[in-house]
Amino acid sequence: MRTQSPRDLARLSALLERAGVMLALDEGVLRATTPVSGWSALQHLFHLLLADELSLKNATSLVRGRGRLLTERGELDPRARAFLERGRLPQGAAAPRIVVPPPHPDLSLVRAIHADAVAALSAPELAGALPDGPLGIPHQALGVLGAGEWLRFARMHSAHHLRIARAVLGARG
Repeated sequence: MRTQSPRDLARLSALLERAGVMLALDEGVLRATTPVSGWSALQHLFHLLLADELSLKNATSLVRGRGRLLTERGELDPRARAFLERGRLPQGAAAPRIVVPPPHPDLSLVRAIHADAVAALSAPELAGALPDGPLGIPHQALGVLGAGEWLRFARMHSAHHLRIARAVLGARG
């Protein structure tokens, strides 16, 4: 099994489109909370889009071979490898502090982060096969990931949070 796929870029692009459609919903609808999640749909969008932007910048840095966070890769933890190979995140993982959404995200800021993530996705460095070299950038839970693995993580993470955001929106009675 592989920890990355050439289809991840197109799939992430489609997920970012779906996030954009959600961001066009009424602000009150996006801010509503339900028992489905401790976060509103807007908070899920803030979180996933900020994580996407950071993940895509990490992948781009790795392809360029430049950046402060580049470090030698080793073997992935077996659990992290299993998540990446399966292509789906488990429920219930705690978000790292850097991407925890504020209680009331500013909608215009979330839309700007969305635009930044879309722009990062279209970086020429991410087109085509991504190198699987000896360097990676650490992920706080999964270990040191290569460029393709960062792209796979962004795709998995986006799908995970879009599912939850849709459930939150659907649960508004």
